[in-house]
Amino acid sequence: MKLLRENIVPVAFLALWVAASGYTLHRLSGMRAAPVQATMNLTVTPQLGGAPHASCTELPGLRTEADI
Repeated sequence: MKLLRENIVPVAFLALWVAASGYTLHRLSGMRAAPVQATMNLTVTPQLGGAPHASCTELPGLRTEADI
């Protein structure tokens, strides 16, 4: 009787665990989010006054990949 009880309890727990997990996965598979569709209008205009341009490699003290 002790051997039966020691084997039935873990097997029953495992069976309940598998059943609950299967049910949860089954219910979650039916949940689908609505597709998201979005648009955005973007207009790029130049800055007024023509700001000066500088290259990052012209900055003093900047190390390049070759120096590293």
